[in-house]
Amino acid sequence: MIDSILSKLTPDLRKLVEQGSSFKIERQATPSMGLNSALKGGLPYGRQVLMYGSKSSGKSTFCLQMIAMAQREGKTCSWIDSENSFDPQWASRLGVDTDQLIVSRAHKTNDAVSVGGALLAANVDILVIDSISALMPAVYFNKDELKDLGDTKQMGAEARDMTNAIKMLNYQNDNTLLVMISQQRKALGTVYVKNIPTGGEAVKFFSTTIIKLFSSDSDGQAVKGTVQIGERTIEKVVGREVNWLVEANKVGPSFESGKYRLVFDGDVVGIDSDEELMTLLELRALTSRSGSWYDIFGERVQGREAAVRLLKTNNEIRERAISELFN
Repeated sequence: MIDSILSKLTPDLRKLVEQGSSFKIERQATPSMGLNSALKGGLPYGRQVLMYGSKSSGKSTFCLQMIAMAQREGKTCSWIDSENSFDPQWASRLGVDTDQLIVSRAHKTNDAVSVGGALLAANVDILVIDSISALMPAVYFNKDELKDLGDTKQMGAEARDMTNAIKMLNYQNDNTLLVMISQQRKALGTVYVKNIPTGGEAVKFFSTTIIKLFSSDSDGQAVKGTVQIGERTIEKVVGREVNWLVEANKVGPSFESGKYRLVFDGDVVGIDSDEELMTLLELRALTSRSGSWYDIFGERVQGREAAVRLLKTNNEIRERAISELFN
């Protein structure tokens, strides 16, 4: 039946039609084990992903660490730095090969679309825009010159430009994982204040997956550790707990949530995937505990920190844990 219908289409239309079984979703693993589990493997290629959240919740760090993982798989990655916040030293500490990372400093929405469209046409594997909140709409410019501030007051100009930009990038995307980072702002309702991403409704409409990251600087979410300064070893705050929420997802379940540790000082920085892996093993009852002793696939250690350290140092046990969770 299907072959009969397809045979009746003109050659031009036939190029635009495929059988449903031909669609395959490739996924990119993220540095968060919990998110990978919630997303059934990771973020989908060929789709747009929106990541937003509170200030200093590690959105850029998350994406840089994901790029480092993708580069080790031989993937080509790119970064549009509209915020002027890209730090090659920090990226290198997270494992990014900056020599193999394409970076653009496009600040205008028009330029981001031009650069992004060219990168999508070149079939880069991952494109991150950090952030769409910093992109400046055309109303701010007279050709290439900035207007006076008083001449830029047009209601909805940013959202209109972003709507068109999203549509154009979505049209040009074949099999690239396009991640748009957005800062959050407050929307005032009649009886509530809600945190939403900037950029207008189109950003959410065209996003296959929306992930929210949020944290606070309270002592309850602080991660403390020891840092060597000269000959002295001091204890200080080296990170914080970050909560994540899959706010929307068209290729898997929505409203999954969890948290991980984000470490920004010390010998090893970034998302502590092994600590999160330990949490998942406990939630899935894949490890047993007796008092302070943990049994992980036959290996017994005392204390949770020692259990996390076992996952960090024993590749065989770590790989088995990941296999049990994701296969």
